[in-house]
Amino acid sequence: MKRIYLSILALFIFSQISYGQIGENFLNVGFDGALTLNEYYQNEFPAGFGGSVKALYGVGMNGQLTLTGGFTYIPIRSTIALPFGDNVAFNLIPVTIGYRVNFDHFFFEPQLGGAMHIIRNRFAQTSDNLTSVELGFAAEAGYVFDPLEVSLRYQHTGRSPFHLGILAMRVMFRMPVF
Repeated sequence: MKRIYLSILALFIFSQISYGQIGENFLNVGFDGALTLNEYYQNEFPAGFGGSVKALYGVGMNGQLTLTGGFTYIPIRSTIALPFGDNVAFNLIPVTIGYRVNFDHFFFEPQLGGAMHIIRNRFAQTSDNLTSVELGFAAEAGYVFDPLEVSLRYQHTGRSPFHLGILAMRVMFRMPVF
């Protein structure tokens, strides 16, 4: 898997050296609000919030390569009673690469990558984490209001029946990078 990622990165770097850069570069920082869509997670971890960072590299007049990383915290549903001080939460740390196609102020961005799923259990004086790394994909569509962008993202990671589907609303601040 590492070889595939390194090959894609090398291809990207060498293609940019040979053809030169056209387009705009940005660094986006934002806030995500997420809803889980499949029954396995929806019963215990229905919604959460987090942040993300996205680097956009202009490769054409209407396209940009993207690298996105984020963190989403999804607490256990409040109707499940836990003793005072105990906590159970699901954390999602996705990293994806993608290609954004811009249509004036609208954009569409398919992404491919993976995510770390962490279920954190804190009981009394002990803490236990269940961690897995899963391959996945995402698709994001949105609108740019300079210097902000608002988007809706669907993300899917993992294998059935324990796959994770998330629908997230994302608001990001765009910073031009030269």
